Amino acid sequence: MVSSISNALQKGEQILKSAGIKNYKIEAREILENLLKMSFEEIFIQKDMFLKKQIKELFFKGIYRRKIGEPIQYITKISHFYSRVLHISKGVLIPRPETEILVEKVLEVFAKKKDISCLDMCSGSGCIGVSLMLENSNFKQVVFVDKSKKAIECCRKNLQTYNLLSKSNLILSTFFTKIPDRKFDLICCNPPYVSKNQYLSLENTVKLYEPKNALVSDNGGYSHIKKIAKESTNYLKKDAKIFFEVGIGQAKQAKEILFNLGYSDLVTYNDLNNIERIVAGKWKN
Repeated sequence: MVSSISNALQKGEQILKSAGIKNYKIEAREILENLLKMSFEEIFIQKDMFLKKQIKELFFKGIYRRKIGEPIQYITKISHFYSRVLHISKGVLIPRPETEILVEKVLEVFAKKKDISCLDMCSGSGCIGVSLMLENSNFKQVVFVDKSKKAIECCRKNLQTYNLLSKSNLILSTFFTKIPDRKFDLICCNPPYVSKNQYLSLENTVKLYEPKNALVSDNGGYSHIKKIAKESTNYLKKDAKIFFEVGIGQAKQAKEILFNLGYSDLVTYNDLNNIERIVAGKWKN
């Protein structure tokens, strides 16, 4: 059956609404916009235009994927972060609004520093390092490190999109095993920090679709934080900074981990829900 844009959208919205999708209108539109490579305004103007059979089939395939719980970002291959569009692919953690707080605080702390070198550990899509370079041209080089090939390739696409490859280095590495011997002004990290018990209570949209190894850490969720904080001491300049995103209730112990390793000037920053979400420290040795 032939469908116009408006008819297809209405049907898609109805399917998502019946499935309990909160933002059913917005998400149906996003799926179609992505397929047609058109803006909302263009779709509205051409709402009576008939869809090609292939586009219609792909649209309802996307609607079905969303209906059964797949995140919209994996369907459209688009994620929004720090007011920008980033490429996202299956097998790569979807950027969260909480991580924007890390970017915001790093930018504040490094606002007056020149020629900044940065290591983005557990970089995933590259959302942190990409945003830092786009917001502050004094970030002269960012090294992106992840153990996932999918994450590294996703990050590469985002760097290409924003013409940042010349200022970047992508390294496929488990922690620091393949990192050259050099020192940085900043190491930032959104590591896996969900405990195994916490993982069991996460929403199915997370457990069924997002990469578990980008979420879960041993030792109650602290294993990655401990290892990265310890190994970072070999890669930080004197007075350099380290920034971690941490889970709910983890800030106090994360600060203790940093303190016991010799970091000083320890601070925490709250997210929009007033939860201590970012822990930062200075390396003086």
